[in-house]
Amino acid sequence: MKDNDKFRESIACAPLSGSIVVQAGPGSGKTTLLIERLKYVIEKRQKNYLGIGCITYTNAAKNEIISRLEKEGVQLPSNLFIGTIHSFLLDFVIKPYSHFFNNEGTPFKLASFGFARNFKNAIATMLKRPAYLIDSSTLEAFESLNRDKNGYPFCYRGKISSDVAHWWKSLLKRNGYIDQQDIVYLSYLILNKYEHIRDSLSARFPYILVDEYQDVTYFQEKLFLLLNNSTFFCVGDSNQSIFGFTGAKPENFISKWENESYKSYKLSNNFRSAKHIIHFANTKTDIEQVEAGTNGTSGQKVVFFNDVEEVSEAIKLFHRIRNNVECYEDYNPYIILARQNKYIRDISNLIKNQEIAPNLFYQKLQKEHYRRYKILYNSMIAILFRRESNFDQAVERIEEAFSYLFFNEHPNFIDLASIGYDKFMWKKLHIYTLQFLDGLILSETTVAELFEEMKEFISNLSKELYGIPIGNKLRMLNYNWKNQGRASKGTTLSQLIDQLEIESNLSNSEGNVISIHNAKGQEAECVLVLAESKSQLDEWLALNIETEEARVGYVAFSRARKLLCVWAPLIEEKDYAHLNENVIFIDSSYISMKETI
Repeated sequence: MKDNDKFRESIACAPLSGSIVVQAGPGSGKTTLLIERLKYVIEKRQKNYLGIGCITYTNAAKNEIISRLEKEGVQLPSNLFIGTIHSFLLDFVIKPYSHFFNNEGTPFKLASFGFARNFKNAIATMLKRPAYLIDSSTLEAFESLNRDKNGYPFCYRGKISSDVAHWWKSLLKRNGYIDQQDIVYLSYLILNKYEHIRDSLSARFPYILVDEYQDVTYFQEKLFLLLNNSTFFCVGDSNQSIFGFTGAKPENFISKWENESYKSYKLSNNFRSAKHIIHFANTKTDIEQVEAGTNGTSGQKVVFFNDVEEVSEAIKLFHRIRNNVECYEDYNPYIILARQNKYIRDISNLIKNQEIAPNLFYQKLQKEHYRRYKILYNSMIAILFRRESNFDQAVERIEEAFSYLFFNEHPNFIDLASIGYDKFMWKKLHIYTLQFLDGLILSETTVAELFEEMKEFISNLSKELYGIPIGNKLRMLNYNWKNQGRASKGTTLSQLIDQLEIESNLSNSEGNVISIHNAKGQEAECVLVLAESKSQLDEWLALNIETEEARVGYVAFSRARKLLCVWAPLIEEKDYAHLNENVIFIDSSYISMKETI
């Protein structure tokens, strides 16, 4: 059927009794379709007490869906869940049932990010390396360990052997923890073993919608297949499957597409990009998109930078070209995309013309004492959010800082009763502490002074508000600043806040210089894609079915609405002449010509 309003309405309003899979490429309006389907399910489900699960890949996607529903005046039912698969399983499987798999007979706790640092020496011993050679990337690899199809611990990054991976998972279990990846695996084991639990969960959520299905992993897929009493609405794009390091494979979505028990639909319209960008991206895939938005009539071709050696020159050329593009205020004017985080940091520093090396205080504290790092880092982030008038997120950061300060736990697993507090008292303590931090003179308060003043303030506040002494819970604020004594007395809070602002510009999904993986789901009026070498660019230009790197390129190229520029060091037009139908080549003489004019 032709992709039009009537066709999309037929998808959103299809009978609730059957499962549906939708192939939705870049700029196809899949989020709008998902929301329309969700609205239809809310309105047409047989009984109001029947739950609905809307599974998103990120919290940002969750927030967007909730925001758009609220703007449309949709009353969100209490039994509607919108969030990530990990949050869904944590609430409805792990917390109530994981004690069945724990020898202690208690539910497993979720190991928070950075948990591996607590076992750095043990990891060093297991790897037969000195502790000083265990860097952040190694620790991150331990925290991202997943499972292969047989359930054995496996490192998709290729950094950790299977026997070491098994040792790490066993160590977590002995200590009563599971990591983020094992939320899915343990949930699958529970549902697979206990028929009454999976039947109960499926009856509780007879309607499940899943966004970004191409990013579903092997055990997520197996888990979904166990929910026999649920109907599914799956939206995805196999061409945008770029999270292989999590175990996700495009085959999971393709198997749904080929499953005869699912009604299959394909969205061919692209409402985002100019026609030459769409046709350029189409050369990499067998799924042809057609221009359907206002940008589709633009004659602007994709721009390749020919014979440009330095990335700084490419960025300057990009900005000069995009100055001639009329950008709408509702959209991000531009983003610059690259593959590796280190390369992105170099580019961002280049753009900001920073001549001073970044403050390394956080980095060193993170290695020396991770728990105190979490307290300090979250406190500073809270100040930054408060400065931006984002009160709710500021309080959330204080809560995380306090959870590590008082309990050394993620906020989901703290025991307030052990200190005589309830949730209201706990929240009130956060708000008062945020006000205390907000009143500090950041340029005059050092890190060492902060810990001393915080301890005195929180201790006195608890006594004054509730009559509860908690000084023994504040020991983490006593610190000799190992290997950082002089720095702790010479580093002011304003210096740390300034550094956080720089870092937030690098990691913020709405920033201008971001990784291709973080750009997934985003768009901008003008996009510059930077390859580190000609060979990397050639990988990105290959057919999507061949490699994941080809799909990485597809995601990068399809972020652009009006202007797409592509650069790699010293590429030559003759090597890419086959793209001439949709591509023009510009060299640095464009700058000189414009400057002359």
